[in-house]
Amino acid sequence: MDWDRILLPYKQAADELTAKFNNISLQFNKLEHTSPIFHVEARIKTVPSILTKAQRKKIPMDEIEGLQMPDIAGVRIICRFVDDIGFVVDTIKSREDMKVLEDRDYVTMMKPSGYRGRHLIVVYPVITAFGKKDVLCEIQIRTLAMNMWAVTEHSLRYKYDGMIPEEIHRRLIRTADAAYMLDTDTNIIREDILEAERSNESREEIVFYITKSIQDLYEVADAAEVEELYKKFVAIMDTKDDESLAGFYNEMQAIAQAYKIR
Repeated sequence: MDWDRILLPYKQAADELTAKFNNISLQFNKLEHTSPIFHVEARIKTVPSILTKAQRKKIPMDEIEGLQMPDIAGVRIICRFVDDIGFVVDTIKSREDMKVLEDRDYVTMMKPSGYRGRHLIVVYPVITAFGKKDVLCEIQIRTLAMNMWAVTEHSLRYKYDGMIPEEIHRRLIRTADAAYMLDTDTNIIREDILEAERSNESREEIVFYITKSIQDLYEVADAAEVEELYKKFVAIMDTKDDESLAGFYNEMQAIAQAYKIR
């Protein structure tokens, strides 16, 4: 079999989907200050992995690109909060550049192993050097806690060749429950977390503006006066008083406008 000819469209699909989801995340961060997508990663099954799965599931070689093996290309989207998973799923389903064929919800109904996550099987068209090709891809959507558990379980499954000892399996189930409880608790205080982060981002922007304005003033204003402004800024930063910082920010805006600096 010509594995390069088979696998290259899958790699192209995974690369394109990764880029698109990263761009979605960037747009949310720029326009909404926070994105439901925390991290995106992709992988392509190796030839030995494909052959092993085909043998285990008795998939004929002329059918490996069908729905019996839809995860040759895989994209994983990591979210911070449980509620973000549903939002990402809805976003994917609303897109016109891919079509969802299957939606497997292991978040509300975990697997017997303890695994939780949301799996979508999508068909995604790529334009290759030889024309258009519809490629199947599995998109896994998990929280950070779900992903940490899944990575740990995968390592243990590999170590024990798929036969994890019963005692370790029981511990994994308990750990899965603890991870889901963590997700549930952080989801409840989600708005408090995001508000604190937005406040911190705003503070960082103010500090950056003041610092840059002081640097620019050294070029156009009296050095001694600028030095006094700098000392005042340092004193305010030492007190960690946000109200004083906001007042100094307004003062610096007026000074910058008077000197016609940005």
